[in-house]
Amino acid sequence: MQFNTSRGEQSLRISLVPDAPDGGPAAPAAPRSFAARRRDRHGRGLRGPLLPQEVPGSRTRGEKFEDLVVDSAERLRELWPAALGNVGWLVEEIPGDLEALVASGEPAPLGKYTRGTPAMGGQPEQLPVVAIYRHPVEALCDTPGQVRELVHEVMIDQVAGLLNIDPDTVDPLFRRHRGH
Repeated sequence: MQFNTSRGEQSLRISLVPDAPDGGPAAPAAPRSFAARRRDRHGRGLRGPLLPQEVPGSRTRGEKFEDLVVDSAERLRELWPAALGNVGWLVEEIPGDLEALVASGEPAPLGKYTRGTPAMGGQPEQLPVVAIYRHPVEALCDTPGQVRELVHEVMIDQVAGLLNIDPDTVDPLFRRHRGH
C-alpha cells in the first residue's frame, strides 16, 4: 500500500511494504506463526513449568480421578483375584447416550459394565470391562473425600453386577468404618 503526496517541488512517499534490496517493492512477509505471535516479554519466553511434577497441584482433575479408579480397582482385585484378574478398567468423561438420558429426564449413570465374550467364529475374545463416568461422579460430590468414596462405591456396584453378587459381598469392609 502506498501513499503519494506532493506540494510543488517536494513530494512525500509513504509505503507499508519494505523496499527490496534492489530498490523495488518487496514481497509481503508471511504471517507470523502462533508461537512467534504470543507474548514473549524481553525475549525470555517461558522459563519452565509452572509447577514441578512432584507437587500435587501439577496433576489435572482427570489424572487424580484415574488414580482413584486405579486404587479402587487394586483393592477389588486383591479381594477377588480370580474373578477380576482379566477385567479391564476404563474411565470415560460422560456416558455416550447422555443427550437421550437428559431428554428422558433420567439421571446420568455413574458407571457401566460389559461382560466378556469368548472367541467364536474367528472373532477375538472380548474381556469384561468396568467403566466409570468422571463428570457425573464429580457432579454429585462436594469434596475430594466424597469423590473417593463415590468412586469406590460405583466400582463396587459395577463389579457386583458383573459377578452377579450382592454389593455388600464384593467389599464387606466398605462403609463399615463410617457406622452404616
